[in-house]
Amino acid sequence: MLIKVGRSKSHARHKKNNCESDEESTGIPQNYLKVLHPVVSEKRVQFNLGIPSTLTPRGYAKLEAKLTSPNIQKPKQENGSTSVQVLKELFSHKKPDHMCKNSNGHSSENRISYPNPTRMRNFKSIEYEIVVRTVRETKQLYEDPQFPADDSSIGNIPDLKGKVEWKRPKEINRDAQFFSGSPSRFDVDQGYLGDCWFNAVVSTITKYPQLLFQVIPKSQTLKGSDYTGAIHFQFWRFGQWIEVVIDDRLPVLKGTCKVVFMHSTDGKEFWSALLEKAYAKLCGTYEHLTGGFQSEAMEDFTGGICQTFILRGEGRPPDLLKMLQRYTATCCLIGCDVDGEHIRKREQLGLIESHAYSLTGFGCVNYRGKEQYLVRCRNPWGEKHEWKGPWSDKSEEWKHVKPKDKKALGYKDKEDGEFWMSFEDFAENFGLLEVCHLGLSSLDYDDEIEGKQRMNELTFVGEWCANVNAGGPMNNLEPYSTNPQFLFTIKRDGRKDETKALVIIGVMQESRRRDYGGDFLEIGFSLYEVSANQKSRLTAEQLADRKPLITSDYIPRREVTLEEYLFSGTFIIIPTTNHPNEECKFILRVFSSSEMTQQELDDTNTYEGISKEIIDTLESTLLSELYSMEQRFAQLCNAESRTINATHLSQILNHSSLKESMHDFDGFTESLCRTLLPSVSTNLTGNIDLKEFLFLWAQMNTWKHIFQNHQKHGHDPGYKLREMLSTAGYHVSNRVYHSIACRYIDSKKCTISFDEFLHCMARLRSAFDVTNIHPRNQNNQLVFTVEDYLRLSLST
Repeated sequence: MLIKVGRSKSHARHKKNNCESDEESTGIPQNYLKVLHPVVSEKRVQFNLGIPSTLTPRGYAKLEAKLTSPNIQKPKQENGSTSVQVLKELFSHKKPDHMCKNSNGHSSENRISYPNPTRMRNFKSIEYEIVVRTVRETKQLYEDPQFPADDSSIGNIPDLKGKVEWKRPKEINRDAQFFSGSPSRFDVDQGYLGDCWFNAVVSTITKYPQLLFQVIPKSQTLKGSDYTGAIHFQFWRFGQWIEVVIDDRLPVLKGTCKVVFMHSTDGKEFWSALLEKAYAKLCGTYEHLTGGFQSEAMEDFTGGICQTFILRGEGRPPDLLKMLQRYTATCCLIGCDVDGEHIRKREQLGLIESHAYSLTGFGCVNYRGKEQYLVRCRNPWGEKHEWKGPWSDKSEEWKHVKPKDKKALGYKDKEDGEFWMSFEDFAENFGLLEVCHLGLSSLDYDDEIEGKQRMNELTFVGEWCANVNAGGPMNNLEPYSTNPQFLFTIKRDGRKDETKALVIIGVMQESRRRDYGGDFLEIGFSLYEVSANQKSRLTAEQLADRKPLITSDYIPRREVTLEEYLFSGTFIIIPTTNHPNEECKFILRVFSSSEMTQQELDDTNTYEGISKEIIDTLESTLLSELYSMEQRFAQLCNAESRTINATHLSQILNHSSLKESMHDFDGFTESLCRTLLPSVSTNLTGNIDLKEFLFLWAQMNTWKHIFQNHQKHGHDPGYKLREMLSTAGYHVSNRVYHSIACRYIDSKKCTISFDEFLHCMARLRSAFDVTNIHPRNQNNQLVFTVEDYLRLSLST
């Protein structure tokens, strides 16, 4: 059996016919890592962010079941624990198909075939389909075991304890319907929860069927032969659209048919109540919807990127008027909030304290010979909860506006929760502005909203891992430089008088709203401009010589965003946590009014040899010591084979200068020496000859020199390991470095000892030797027999 391995990323791109093929293959596809790439279809950009960036072939083998199996809770069975399941599998007489052996002890050719990456990453959740099929087979209405009809789903709301029961829509109203006519904002009536922020967003998207119906799949019913008691919705979460399946049981006050939470003003319509229930399940409980930001729901409903602006004091943008003009003219959803200041005055004017509104329009009229800018807002509570000040419905100001100007604004004199007010009154009374820009993830490519153009969008997927790339903020440049770095280029627009492009950058951490009360990490980012030829990561030395164009604040929120106007060029973004070694998955998104290209900065796996500087430093010392090492070798080597083993090597090294001046180093144990031997051994015999020994000796002196130049108190800070590898001539990719750091850095002390550094360097040298020397096929792919692979793997 042969094992083929592609040489490198750069080479694989040239060998697309061999390495990028999407045809089915036996076993794991050669291009299995392609499953990590985004799906750019005729519809939208989509990511499989549940897949770890450190994916291995073994991990790929589990993906099909993970991506296609519904997350349905099964009844507990006796002896059903994970431990029992593992033991049953381990001691089962029947081996899994892919573990079957033939008489020679080798794997049989009848191996499992796994889907190619294109099919694997396009798998959609089929939970709803399985639920529907199961319900029809059992002839029982669906009951969701993950979000049961009890207080655990409501959460800690003391006023409702013991006062709620659950009923299906048809038990609440015999004429229950999912939709009663076309959805509208009048279908959204806030209930007992303080989730006006959520209601405001739902009310807003009812205006845009393209947005609403990608969240709420059509053809759902609450009656007839297709009724199963199961309802499903789709929300955008952390880079991907996910399905949420619920049953249709809703909480009502005991002994009544009054729905406790969100409901429609039409008593027989239930889509809004069920949508709120699905979102509560997504967030954990109904309680978790109390208090929130419109920006969260906007993103979850659209996949857009949100900005938040403080409209109070120094936080108010100086160009707020121009911002509102720009945002209302582009493809955005906008929300605004009234804060808790000057409560009595605002209540007299019809505004509600700590309440969320939608901003639905912006315009300018001629008022008594002067331009007057107006803002249109909507209260999700509707009806009579409107602004009563200047420019409100039926106010005197409208008598001085021409009918054509009113028509251009879309002015309506109606008590429906929507109202106009002057820009000045808006800025005075609202404390928060939230803007959601729609990009490629928000709609199908051919869809549009009111003819407005969506922004171009890039998405990077990353993860901060302790001791690997979680370097923290820029106040310490050495660890800071280890953070993930992403490069993007803004293309020229082709005009001579090139204008700056609006660029919005956001870093989002994995959603933790389920852990209400919060443990969001403080996250942020910095943006640097670099040359068009930049291909590698910025080092600590390079970062010391340049200032970032922009740096965000570090905020413990789900997403931190900033906007900037930039000319065409090449830029690097470094997202970070506010404290080093904090772990979290994140996505980095860049929205721009101009076209862009992207690249994650990564190294190719290469060995460039020891630097001339180190050679010049050590050459004279090594030459004099090599003679004494040669004599010591002659004293201990086998008289016939003229070789030494790990025991002999340990004796020589423990009485050499290599052990000197190394704090907290216990010496060269036989275990360490057994790792060192294969790095220079020709035939993996467990012995080395004189030339191999002297080469190892010289090599180890360079490793010691590198270690000592970076050490503090006998150990090296873990964040310096990649720099140390580079100094030794080894450049490794982000994925390879992740494996190295997780293996050799002390996770508690965040350091690497001299002993572990030697283990690391010896194995790294062995691995590179294999890739450089091992046979290749005509496609330049490494070719291993199973025999070769096992020998090489087990010897290091």
